Amino acid sequence: MVKKTSIQHIQSLKEFEGLKQDWEHLLDQYKNETIFLTWEWLYAWWKHNQEGKRLWLLTARQDNNLVGIAPLMLSSQKKHGMSFRLLQTLGTPNTDQSDFIALNNDPEIVMQFCNYILTQKNAWDAIELNEHKDEDATTHIITNALVNHKLITKINTNLHHHVAITESWEAYLKSLSKNMRRDMEKCIRHTKEKQSVNLKCFRGPNVKWEHFETFFEINKNGHFPEKYKSETERAFHRELFEIMHTKNWIEVVLLYFDDVPVAYEYGFNLNGRFEDWRTGYDTNYSDQAVGKLLLILLMRDLFENGYNDFDFLRGEYEHKDRWRPSSRKFLNIVAVRPNHLQARIALIILPKIWHWVKKHIQHKQGS
Repeated sequence: MVKKTSIQHIQSLKEFEGLKQDWEHLLDQYKNETIFLTWEWLYAWWKHNQEGKRLWLLTARQDNNLVGIAPLMLSSQKKHGMSFRLLQTLGTPNTDQSDFIALNNDPEIVMQFCNYILTQKNAWDAIELNEHKDEDATTHIITNALVNHKLITKINTNLHHHVAITESWEAYLKSLSKNMRRDMEKCIRHTKEKQSVNLKCFRGPNVKWEHFETFFEINKNGHFPEKYKSETERAFHRELFEIMHTKNWIEVVLLYFDDVPVAYEYGFNLNGRFEDWRTGYDTNYSDQAVGKLLLILLMRDLFENGYNDFDFLRGEYEHKDRWRPSSRKFLNIVAVRPNHLQARIALIILPKIWHWVKKHIQHKQGS
């Protein structure tokens, strides 16, 4: 007997808060590999970043049991002077992974979410779904549904690099290039010749709010000093700290030179998989390769303390490639109603033109 699925549109913070227990129960049965699909992360983000947006959190229930979640939000956007309503991934631009969660990866539940979204197309002009894993069947069910509904679609791909920890630190080092190993040894040796170096890893119950305040201070001299200045941003991280504290998910790693904090890594540990979400360092120490040193020492610590994966998350950068990582392919999916010219120009046509121009310039420079 096929169970009847009912879709509910959660619109208020109070309703969102009331989902906590059911959400946790569903995730326990879902192959969740990321902090960014937990109730804690999404609730904290929405509570402190909802200005100018509407909650579009969809839930699916069978016999009153929560069997699916589609975390979305609706906002008014203006790009290149053109305005439109955008239905997008909840947590954008801060979330590094998303999905439509379905019990047992049931494709029917995913299709129910898609059908609801498409029947409500008068409420939005375009859809933007960010960081959906390409290898998941869910992602392609969603994409096919949008294409079959005759929406104008554009799909961008990006790689999330990660290092699977399956051997000892010494064995892993041997797998790296000679130049990489030589560079690491030189970095450590030269730094320690100038001052004492101390890496402090705060995990689970040992994480205190004072550690957040420490990396806020470090970041004042970082490349993006505005990152933690606003009260809204700090309140969001305070909320994360308070509601995740009993979960032992948060990790803060601080690097000290002569007892002075000079760099930080801030991320999450979900079942031995470290998600490296935020990093920064005091640029006054740039000549000592402080960011590189921090990553070397942290990577060694994770190997030696029984972790199973280091995830760099979003961003394809040369310094990540040097660690001989594996990669996961993610998709960013944009879909526009054909009759909405402004959204189509802003989200489909202009990005394609810019991509062509950029590729053409690079080709000319390389020839």
